[in-house]
Amino acid sequence: MSNYIKETPRLEIKFIEPETNELLFEVKGRDWMNVGEFFSDHYVTQLVKQTIKDKELPQNVMVLVIGNYKLM
Repeated sequence: MSNYIKETPRLEIKFIEPETNELLFEVKGRDWMNVGEFFSDHYVTQLVKQTIKDKELPQNVMVLVIGNYKLM
């Protein structure tokens, strides 16, 4: 029987405007131990404000954590 195996412990964190599905920015190369750092209100606010300085801030931001798995 085949199983899905995570190819790497690294995860991608994507910040998306949910109304338009526009990718605002992404943070690559985080591991499962430090992903929790990104979920405080303060840290998300600071990341969004610093990363998309030249655009109007979106009303909503969806944060997705993505891990890739390969069928072995």
